[in-house]
Amino acid sequence: MQMTPRERVYKTLNHQEPDRIPICFGGTPNSGIEECPPDYCALSNLYQFLGLKDTSPVRLNPICNVAANIDEQCMERLHSDMRLVTDNPPGPIVIDDQHKVWPFFYGGRIVKCGLYEQIDFSDPPMINLKTEKDIEEYPYWPDPQEDNMRGVVERARKLHEETNYFVCGSPSSGHFPLNGYGLVSGMEKWLLDMKTEPAFYRHLCEKMMETSLVFTEKFYGETGQYLDAAVVFDDLGSQTGPLMSLADYRKFYKPYQSEIIKRIKTYLRPAAKIILKSSGSIYQFIPDLIEIGVDVLSPVQPLARNMEPWRLKKEFGKDLSFLGGFDLQRLLPSGSVDQIRKGVKILIDEFSKGGGYIFGASYILQCNLPPDKIAAMFDAAYEYGKYAFSEDFEAISFVDYIDGLDLSNPLPDSWQALTI
Repeated sequence: MQMTPRERVYKTLNHQEPDRIPICFGGTPNSGIEECPPDYCALSNLYQFLGLKDTSPVRLNPICNVAANIDEQCMERLHSDMRLVTDNPPGPIVIDDQHKVWPFFYGGRIVKCGLYEQIDFSDPPMINLKTEKDIEEYPYWPDPQEDNMRGVVERARKLHEETNYFVCGSPSSGHFPLNGYGLVSGMEKWLLDMKTEPAFYRHLCEKMMETSLVFTEKFYGETGQYLDAAVVFDDLGSQTGPLMSLADYRKFYKPYQSEIIKRIKTYLRPAAKIILKSSGSIYQFIPDLIEIGVDVLSPVQPLARNMEPWRLKKEFGKDLSFLGGFDLQRLLPSGSVDQIRKGVKILIDEFSKGGGYIFGASYILQCNLPPDKIAAMFDAAYEYGKYAFSEDFEAISFVDYIDGLDLSNPLPDSWQALTI
């Protein structure tokens, strides 16, 4: 019997096999798509390729050129079972044609960097903070009275009561303290402060935590009854390994992460899930993440060290679900449509048994991706991802399949420099 999207996602996240593999496109903050006008407009190109009419004008988030709104027609056409609710914070202040500052994001500096508007790691606003007095006198603490909820509750209520989609919530304050510390202090200072200035590190984390929880509790306090999941932000890994040792994670990071999840859960319905967004190689942290209440790991970067889908499913699949996993570093930008479709089948074979998997890309779709490849990926997941599958499983793993392909000439010459 055909399930509704909400039923389908809940069933797989409860480790049961639904009628088909759920699909996520734009249903979480890290499952969307970029737009870099005028030449690299992945979302607009996708609308045109799919033949969609009267689509809403594309709006961009303040950083990373991620589309803030994907037209409902596109999400339906690409079979997405999930929808996103986020807050509506004030935007950044324009300094000049190359620079902005975002007070709501703790004074984060934004710089024009090629095609993108990115966080300026060369000049982070908190890099010179050294004392508790510096922290208290810092000028860019977000105003707790700021109205960042315009239209938010109405959208959450409408999605919950008038649609059958699985609804995820994610406020923009979710980075702090966590790796938000590094975003506004610099990654090097963040990691060094833990070891060389632990008292200062904890004081700054507590201040960030106090401020962030005001917005977190406002967001979930007003929307929690309508949400099926909450997305918690993180980035604990690089391509080759974790950003810190397991001992340092447990001492300096996990207590804040655990408390944030605990607070969020008090506003959610009992059945709702916690989705952790954390890219890179985070294998060593996964048992601890399960312990503190993470239900779903996203976006699953399969080519990062020890993050192979077969490994994750074998070692953690009874306790943890996975969202994403389709490779954006090599296969999607560099493979042919036929290679992409076969890769979808192999990935689903590895992740699907017993539920616990939502298909999606391994991160936000980049601005230079051809629309036919994007459509092929999601269409293949929809066509193949039906239970029960045939017993004709591929004998090769997803990562080995990618390693065996000749992906030396993936894109037109004008796009080569943009590949991940």
